[in-house]
Amino acid sequence: MSRSLIVLLLCLLPVWATAQDQGQRKSDRDRRTEREAIQAQKVAFITQEVGLTSEEAEKFWPLYNEMDRKLNELGHKRGRTKAEIFHVLNPSFGTTGRGTAPAGSSEGRTAAGDHRASAEQARVDAKPKGPAAPIDALLETFINTFTEENDLRMEYHRKFLKVLTAAQIARLYLAEEHFSNKLFRDYIDRKLDERSKPSRP
Repeated sequence: MSRSLIVLLLCLLPVWATAQDQGQRKSDRDRRTEREAIQAQKVAFITQEVGLTSEEAEKFWPLYNEMDRKLNELGHKRGRTKAEIFHVLNPSFGTTGRGTAPAGSSEGRTAAGDHRASAEQARVDAKPKGPAAPIDALLETFINTFTEENDLRMEYHRKFLKVLTAAQIARLYLAEEHFSNKLFRDYIDRKLDERSKPSRP
C-alpha cells in the first residue's frame, strides 16, 4: 500500500468516525421521537375510549404513568434475566461469530405472545451445560417478575378504582389491548410495505 494512500486513509478516519457518531445520535433521537409520538397517540386513544373528563384525566394519568414506568422497569429486568439464562445455557454463543444472545423482553416470543419458542430453544439436555445454582437463582428471578407484575397491576387497579368507575377501568384494559394490537398490526403492515417495494440497484 502506498504511503499517500495510508495518509489519505488516516485523514478520512476521523471524518468517518464523526459521521458514524452523528448517525447514532440521529438514530437515538429518531427512536425517542417515535416513542414520544406513540405515547401521545396512546394517551389520546385511551382518553377517548375510556371517556375521561378533564378532572378524571388529571387524577388518572399521573397514576397510570407511574404504573407504566414501573412495568417497563420490570420488563427490562425480565429481559436482562432471560439474556443471563441464555448465556448460562449457551456459554459459547456469540463467541463463534453466530451473533449475540437475545436481549429485551420480547425475544423468543411467538405471534401469540408466549415464550414457547424460547423455552424450546433453551431446553436443557439431560446433562446440564453449566452449574445448577446460577440457573436456579435466575429462574426464580425470572418467574418472580411475573408475580411482581401481577402485584403491581393489582395495586394500581385499586388506585384506579378511587378515581374512575369500574366500567371505565374495564374500558381502559380493553383500550390498552386494542392499542397494542393496533401498533403490532401497523408494524407488520410497514414491514410488508418495505418488502414489497423494489430494492434500488
